[in-house]
Amino acid sequence: MISPAVWRGRKGLRLTAIIQVVAGLGFVFILLSIVVTEANNLIARATKLRAKNLRNNINQIIEDPVIQAKVYTHPLIQLVKADPIAPSQRISHEEAAKVANGRVSSVDFIDPKTFVDVVLNTIKAESDQQLFGSLLNVIDGMPAGPERRGLRAMVNRIVTSGQGMKELRNALPYVQDRRYRSALSDIINQIDEEVSLLGVEPSENVALMAGIRQIESQNLRNSLATVMYSADSMDAARQNLETWFSNSMSRASAHYKARMKGLSVVVALVIALALNIDTLNITRTLWEDPARREQLSSALNYSVQSGELQTQVDVVQPAGDDEFRANQAENANELEDAVGAGVDIANQLQNIEDLRLPIGWTVQNVSGEPERLNDPNNLWNYFPDNNPDGWLGLLAAKFLGIAATVVAAAQGAPFWFGIVNRLLRR
Repeated sequence: MISPAVWRGRKGLRLTAIIQVVAGLGFVFILLSIVVTEANNLIARATKLRAKNLRNNINQIIEDPVIQAKVYTHPLIQLVKADPIAPSQRISHEEAAKVANGRVSSVDFIDPKTFVDVVLNTIKAESDQQLFGSLLNVIDGMPAGPERRGLRAMVNRIVTSGQGMKELRNALPYVQDRRYRSALSDIINQIDEEVSLLGVEPSENVALMAGIRQIESQNLRNSLATVMYSADSMDAARQNLETWFSNSMSRASAHYKARMKGLSVVVALVIALALNIDTLNITRTLWEDPARREQLSSALNYSVQSGELQTQVDVVQPAGDDEFRANQAENANELEDAVGAGVDIANQLQNIEDLRLPIGWTVQNVSGEPERLNDPNNLWNYFPDNNPDGWLGLLAAKFLGIAATVVAAAQGAPFWFGIVNRLLRR
């Protein structure tokens, strides 16, 4: 009969072994997740996935190809590699579509305020000229003096802030020359008539609303009109547009994260198959081999206590974990970055190899050694002719082991680092 003390001792040993196995697996998953993240980032940079996703999302926001081309080529945006197109420049839809769908740049982030300023400037550039160009022409024809300066300041305020039409109307009766007074009154009446078609008050961002009315895309026109309807000033219009853009970017970020999660699964599957990183086989080996388990536990403790593992986890930023962020160098040496990422991936794979776990494939004829037909690392054992009684079981176990590795690696290094830290603090 086993005494209680011996039972408790054995139970404690089993618990320790379980913790060591789980922590050891977590260590492997951390290193593998870092490799997957590095590979994801390398693929994302090489294919400009983030920049393309950004453009695709803005394509859905701005459906008008002419506005797209002008916004994308604006010096403050530069989403595509093409010469800037002035907001008031006339271009055909075919030309605009060709520019907007041209070669994407490395820009993968647009500040909401910058985006809004560019969009507003693009939308109202032509309407500013149409609505207020005649006003400015009449005012510029007036004799120099305080009266002309005051009227021009009022019009400039309307153009820049969307407010001041009421003050301009109130100032008309005081214009001394009847000819100028009549001409200005006629133009303002025309503006009021134009704005009345929009169903808004004449004092509310007249140029912007008129610019929106001229947009050919019905969906974009309706969306902007809805967003702008409650704005009683240009500042309010900017705030509404910023909120609209930010909400859209949040959806784009969620979509991008999902794409990168899918890419993580593919990359993890390729690595797990290529290197034969089989969770079930590793678990069985660690459980049955106390010496290897202790060795892995020592390596893990050293990596955690030295801060080396924490640094590796912190340095590797998953490509889809944050909102869209600016590419830090448009003209960076992409080849140098790719080489650096490749070196990092090779170093991490070497770290996994150094753990001396049952990783990797072999191809060896063991027909005369039946006890070795159950070796899951020997590809020879998976052929029915070579191993008629055991190949199917090996294949099923391998499928489960690789699948477990892929799912674990897709969770990310921070996830497993948190689990390992909790286990080590027990």
